[in-house]
Amino acid sequence: MDLFFILDYFNHQLAIAAQSPWDAIFVFALHGGWLILFYFFFHIGFELLHDREQGVFAGNIEFIWLAINIPKLNEQTPRAVENFFTHLAGAHVTQDLIEKYFLGELQPWFSFEIVSIEGYLQFVIYTPKKFRDLVEASIYAQYPDAEIVQITDYTLGKPKKYPDSEYDMWGSEFTLAAPEEYPILTYREFEHSVTKEYFKDPMAAMLETMSRIGKGEECWFQIFVQPTGKDWQKRVQAKAAELTTELVDSRATPEHPFPLLHKGEMGLVEAVYQKATKVGFKCKIRAVYIAKKDNYNAKRVQYGIVGALKQFSRDDSNGFKPLYSLTGVTGHYLFKDFQKNLRKNALFVAYQNRSGSRGGNRFILNAEELATLWHFPIAHSVRAPSLSHVMAKRAEAPGLLPLETEFFETAPDKVVVAPKKKNRLEHMRAQEHAENMHRGTPPPNLPTE
Repeated sequence: MDLFFILDYFNHQLAIAAQSPWDAIFVFALHGGWLILFYFFFHIGFELLHDREQGVFAGNIEFIWLAINIPKLNEQTPRAVENFFTHLAGAHVTQDLIEKYFLGELQPWFSFEIVSIEGYLQFVIYTPKKFRDLVEASIYAQYPDAEIVQITDYTLGKPKKYPDSEYDMWGSEFTLAAPEEYPILTYREFEHSVTKEYFKDPMAAMLETMSRIGKGEECWFQIFVQPTGKDWQKRVQAKAAELTTELVDSRATPEHPFPLLHKGEMGLVEAVYQKATKVGFKCKIRAVYIAKKDNYNAKRVQYGIVGALKQFSRDDSNGFKPLYSLTGVTGHYLFKDFQKNLRKNALFVAYQNRSGSRGGNRFILNAEELATLWHFPIAHSVRAPSLSHVMAKRAEAPGLLPLETEFFETAPDKVVVAPKKKNRLEHMRAQEHAENMHRGTPPPNLPTE
């Protein structure tokens, strides 16, 4: 077969393809184009089937809501919650190819939330029911006197479709301002450098904002958390090495080919590297404010939450910013109200479903960063009287002492049972009940199961 024959053949095929679009498709498919079409349609079909299998798997996971109360005089630092998140990483599972692509199995996820209902604050954990023991054991390991109560979903009963005749809402997702390899400011950088005491709990601004809402208003803060593997740590370590090279090259001269980095540059490189030394999670952050129209005042909550998250930013590294362009309740130019209502509907559904796929992309935060954003406040740093607490420390009676005692007096003709006497445990419970009466009960949309 000579070159001229090949050229004549291709000229003939091009002449056929030029006659009509269908002839062009035929020629394309005849000469290997069918492989591209097959891959294209196979890929689409496989992805649709994979999404369906994942939806079925996710729909079969049973989730519960746990309300967490800790003692009012809590002195545990966020390090305790960092340990909790590290323990929670035990929920990570590795699927093989069949489990992942054909059975649609997903890595389980959690949601860590702070809820303010008319100023009443409550910490809530959304967890698969099968991981309830893991969550409770991790909490009790750090906070032995905590109370954990199962509740129902506090978002039920609120409208999913807007506009609504009674309610209005504002909200947004928040994302990282820089690539996920760069860390945010963590609670360790809020310590006093000499005394190692917390001069300002980073949770104070968030809780203060959420506690200031009033009747008919609710504010919800949510962190979607999904344990992940260690691939991200390799990316962070590579970024630290790349950053070091860039900083050295930018300051190198013929006289000083290997310049020393100044303290700030070395601190940045170390902070990037240190992020990869702790377990990580795929995360998303959402905030929602919903209120009756007569009480609606979104600007107060909006500025407060955005400002509270800004305090974790560092100019040379990372921080948080609202994802208004994709998920924020905003509208521009034409049909602004229509745009806002569409975004309200989408954001509410994403929040209520604790979705990891709706909205913006997930990003990596490690256990220390998560503990900075969601931890129980320290008593001497945060004054939030409306925060739910354990009002009295509970203690069990010694094993040799019965909870109730009966005294038997024997007579020749009868047995007399003396009245039961209250012991110390019953007295403590009565005291706690009296204190709870002064505190008030949780709102009706946080009922216990």
